[in-house]
Amino acid sequence: MNKRYSLHTLAFLLALCLSFPARPAGAGDAILSTLADRARECGVFTETVDRVRAAVASGDLSEPDGASLLEPLLEACGQKLPLAPLEDKLEEGLSKRVRPALIVRALRNRIDDYRFVNGLLSGSAAKADPRVLVALGEGVSKGTPRGDVEAYVEEFSGRRPEAFLIGAEMVSLLGQAKMDYALTRTVLEAGFDADSLIPEWRYFIRLVLMARQRGLHDREVAEGAVAVLADRGSLNDLFIRLGFTSRNLTGRTISN
Repeated sequence: MNKRYSLHTLAFLLALCLSFPARPAGAGDAILSTLADRARECGVFTETVDRVRAAVASGDLSEPDGASLLEPLLEACGQKLPLAPLEDKLEEGLSKRVRPALIVRALRNRIDDYRFVNGLLSGSAAKADPRVLVALGEGVSKGTPRGDVEAYVEEFSGRRPEAFLIGAEMVSLLGQAKMDYALTRTVLEAGFDADSLIPEWRYFIRLVLMARQRGLHDREVAEGAVAVLADRGSLNDLFIRLGFTSRNLTGRTISN
């Protein structure tokens, strides 16, 4: 009786297994190939796509993992968000052998940060310059408070485009360094009002960090910057005003 029961059970299980359609050989690779082709057509860097496929071919990634890494890039492409920062993040994760699920999470978080900034810029003249979106999006993804970015765009988005871009980079970098936005705002306002925000002021963050190392408070640095910008001075003028030499952190003289 037991033997008959066992044979019937085995027969039933075999029939049950055969009732499910077998997964076609190469189905996963076909999906990955389709996503890879779509990614290239959308403008994803070919070397990034090839690197994902190579990782799958070598066995470092499974086919589903490879597909999951390309999907966020396609999502960003569909929303017309910058791809280069996402490509860099993906390749960094592969280089460091980070688990695919964590890479995907990082990519989706960055997409969310870019989507937030893109929404703030919508309807403003600054939206036409993708560099602004990258500057502020990268800032938010690396720790710049969203409130700082929102306040900056709301108050200053009507300013001259090139100056607004410089200001966006300053907000991004100073926010990552946890400088109080109220101080950042006074510096930016002085620069915008005097039309004195020129490209070298992107490196204002270096002076802030140097000043902190020497015991100066952010407020002292900001007050000095306001005075220099109001007088249409240079970053080098601020170095001198605060008692520093005229060399930046790379050892090159900052000139006008």
